[in-house]
Amino acid sequence: MGMRTAFRAFAAALFDKTVSEKIDAVLSGDDVQPAALPSPQPRLEPSAASAPAPAPPARSEAITLLATLQRESRLVDLVYEDLTNFGDAQVGAAARPCLQQCQKTLQRVLDIRPIETAGEGQTVNIGDQPSPTRYQRVGDGQSATPRLVHHGWMAGQVSLPEWTGNDDDADVIAPAQVEG
Repeated sequence: MGMRTAFRAFAAALFDKTVSEKIDAVLSGDDVQPAALPSPQPRLEPSAASAPAPAPPARSEAITLLATLQRESRLVDLVYEDLTNFGDAQVGAAARPCLQQCQKTLQRVLDIRPIETAGEGQTVNIGDQPSPTRYQRVGDGQSATPRLVHHGWMAGQVSLPEWTGNDDDADVIAPAQVEG
C-alpha cells in the first residue's frame, strides 16, 4: 500500500466511524463486499465546477475530550493548580478522585484497552512486519521472540459528546463561574 493511500485511510478512519468499522473489518479478514468499502472521490479538473468543501467542525474533538474530562473530573483544575504549597499527601488526596473519575470517563468515551493481553515479561508474537505504531521495539530490538515490556493502549471506540454550542465558544473548555 502506498503512503498516500495509508494516510487517506487513516484520515478517513479517524473522522468517520462507518469507514473506520469497514477498514477494521477488512484488516480483520472479515468477508467485506467491495461495494461496502468507501469509493475514492473522483478527481475534478481545476476548471470543473465542484461543491464547496464542507466547513471544518466548529470544535476540535481534542477540546471536546478535554472539556469532558474537566466537567467530569476537574482534570484541568488539578493540572493547573499551584502545588508548591501542598504536601505530597495533600496532592495525592486531591489527585486520587480526579484520576479515578478520569479513568471512568476515558473508559466510557474511548473504551481504552490494552493492545496486548499477555503479562509483562511474556513472549508475544508481533508478526513479520509489525506496525511501528502498535509495537515499539526497545532494548536491542533484534530478538526473534520479543518479550512484552508494556502492554500499550488503544481506543476501542470514540463516543465524544456532540458540540452544540456557538462557534464563538468552540474553544471553551470550562465556563468561568461567577456569583451574583
